[in-house]
Amino acid sequence: MLTRQPFLVLAALFMAVAACGPSGGEGGDAVADGPETVQLEVTHRSEWRQLWIEGATDLPDGAYVNYRIIHAAAETIPVEEWPARNLMETGRAAVQDNQFWTRINTFRWPRGEVRVIVQFPLPPQPEAVVARYGEFGERLGGDNVAERAGTRAVEVEHVFEHRP
Repeated sequence: MLTRQPFLVLAALFMAVAACGPSGGEGGDAVADGPETVQLEVTHRSEWRQLWIEGATDLPDGAYVNYRIIHAAAETIPVEEWPARNLMETGRAAVQDNQFWTRINTFRWPRGEVRVIVQFPLPPQPEAVVARYGEFGERLGGDNVAERAGTRAVEVEHVFEHRP
């Protein structure tokens, strides 16, 4: 009977150590048991024919957000008559220090409404981001999550009046 006790103590010690591993409490890249929420805010500023789209988030550094910028003229004027080529822009911005931004040229933009849509997590994302939120956002939760065609994404919209 004495030969079994060290084995039981060793087994109990192993289980205790395993419980404190990356999925326990101390791991920095731990995957949460419940849904992950993401805060995402978007604003803009205009400076000398430049439109800055800026945002704040609690996403980790290196995560990417996708953006789409659409001037109302792009939806009403035929493409061949657009006053500027860039009335619609899409792209990606990397998160750094809880912020992201992009800048576009608004030279020759007419007055009008501009809609900015920012989404997360459209692939590809870094491995740590995929591990935390899922390849297609399967671990995302919260009021700002939309589901389309089996993909879950945080989506925010910012609308403003462009005045050149």
